[in-house]
Amino acid sequence: MLRDDAAAEDATQETFLRVLRHLEKAPDDREALTWIYRIATNQCLNVLRDARRRTRDPDPVPDPTHPESALADRNFVAHALRRTPRKVSVVVWLHHIDGLAQGDVAAVLGISRRTVVNRLSHFAKSLRRLADRR
Repeated sequence: MLRDDAAAEDATQETFLRVLRHLEKAPDDREALTWIYRIATNQCLNVLRDARRRTRDPDPVPDPTHPESALADRNFVAHALRRTPRKVSVVVWLHHIDGLAQGDVAAVLGISRRTVVNRLSHFAKSLRRLADRR
């Protein structure tokens, strides 16, 4: 999610420090993983938000004539994710990158499964509009 190994390691350490600090609030069994996932996701979102505050440089638009189409497609999706509202991009990331089921994404983020479906649909429509412009 952070696209930076050092930042990811820092976020992981901070996540486990927060888990340790709030261990008395930890749910039992199956919900514990969802609870930790929510803490980790929030920590990553905080890191991303802080980084955006420090730098406001616009991202370059991917070149659609790039010879390596797989890389161009990956860059295109990354470009689209950067321009997507955070609440949508987190859902996309957890579902498509981390491989969580829609219900699990909903549990991690504390939203309904229907909201997850709507946000995934919103991203797909945005991706199609951006691709049409290319």
